[in-house]
Amino acid sequence: MRIENVVEVEAPIDRVWALVNDIPRVAPCMPGAALTGVVDERTYEGTVAVKLGPLRMSYKGKVVVEAVDEAGRSARLAASGKDTKGAGTARATVETRLEPMGDARTRMSVASDVQLTGRVASFGRGGAINDVATRLFGEFADCLRATLETEGAPAAEAPPAGAEEPMAAAPAVETAAATVTPGAAPIHTTPAPPAPQASRHIDAGSLAGTVVMGRLRAFFQAIGAFFRRLFGGRSRA
Repeated sequence: MRIENVVEVEAPIDRVWALVNDIPRVAPCMPGAALTGVVDERTYEGTVAVKLGPLRMSYKGKVVVEAVDEAGRSARLAASGKDTKGAGTARATVETRLEPMGDARTRMSVASDVQLTGRVASFGRGGAINDVATRLFGEFADCLRATLETEGAPAAEAPPAGAEEPMAAAPAVETAAATVTPGAAPIHTTPAPPAPQASRHIDAGSLAGTVVMGRLRAFFQAIGAFFRRLFGGRSRA
């Protein structure tokens, strides 16, 4: 039985070629298929589950990449599997060819020669398998498109190495030092009003540190002024 399908995707031929020839990446796009093992760079193990009318078939087997033509953008795969319930076998040779339809559009043609044994083989004579294969291939093509679109979406530009995001400057806090004389009232420091706020986003840690350092600076300045006046007055006496 021969099954042929054609689909066009909005992506450059090089990107489509890279995807369809990467079995681990493209396997999730195959409806009902699952990759279970990698024997080598050309041989893969997996399972395929298909529903044909009242029958639910689950095949376990392998796929071998038999030929790849980089220049012609074509490849040939050989797949074989056995029903997990012993109800039959399946073999297929799949040939894929890509053609550019412009700078950003690609046509993919897939031709499969399929051989089935067991109960499922009877569905091939009525065309049911061809109908199911066409539907599954349509789902496969939709997944290819979605994968290519997702991988082709522009990523947010990262800032250069070593660059830091600008931070809002914390408002400066100025503190006036009080003049202290012997016997005078306790020291009071009066902070000047803060400068106009430059941004709504303020680093709370930086602001708190500025306030504390300002108050400590004023406190030590006041103590220094007190001792200068004290000792200065005694030396004049």
